[in-house]
Amino acid sequence: MNIILIHGFGEDHFVWTQFMTLLPAKHTYYTPDYATFTDCESIDDYTKWLKQFLKERDVDKCVLVGHSMGGYIALSFAEQNPEMVQGLGLFHSSAYADDEERKASRLKTIDFIDRHGAEEFIKDFYPKMFTTHFKDSHKELIDSQIKRYSSLSKRSLKNAQLAMRNRKDTTQVLKNANYPIMIIAGEEDKFVPLEASKEQIKLLKKGHTKILSGVAHAGMFEQPEVCAKVVEDFIGACKA
Repeated sequence: MNIILIHGFGEDHFVWTQFMTLLPAKHTYYTPDYATFTDCESIDDYTKWLKQFLKERDVDKCVLVGHSMGGYIALSFAEQNPEMVQGLGLFHSSAYADDEERKASRLKTIDFIDRHGAEEFIKDFYPKMFTTHFKDSHKELIDSQIKRYSSLSKRSLKNAQLAMRNRKDTTQVLKNANYPIMIIAGEEDKFVPLEASKEQIKLLKKGHTKILSGVAHAGMFEQPEVCAKVVEDFIGACKA
């Protein structure tokens, strides 16, 4: 099967590099990368790009797994192209639209990026993906990732924030899907509230879910083996 791993905001395809080594080798994995895009201004724009990415590789059926913003893109893709989807995985992500408080926060983030630049933003933002314990014990990893993502352009980051702010609710995708859906959630996630994940888990007909204790927003780093087992079981349930 074709497995499409879509990274989140403020990161790139590298988040999957080590994680993929824990997944079954019999499948074909793709890690499309939109981190540097400056011409996408809506989730729909990113969705169109993803469809073109798959078309160029002759992928007509696939299992989608999206981390954070990657999950928003995966949900939009599944809504628009249901005939192509064999399974949908949300990795610290949500089908809910932003509420008014979150929308206001997005505008503040855009303003911060505008005034202080990408590097200062990433220094502040990226560590929030992890628990305090993980940050303290993996300082070298966090520092290297901050260095890697500090070179992202202001425009790509601002456009992504705007796209997330304006995205629509896609819970109908979760309710109506007859294919397996995976939801991995972190108990200490600052970006996707645990209660929101629990509410969405209840909507699933064919759910493969895991709530991770001692994990924030990056299970592929914080508990890679546990997450890989969930993903493996989920993929195994998807029909080729």
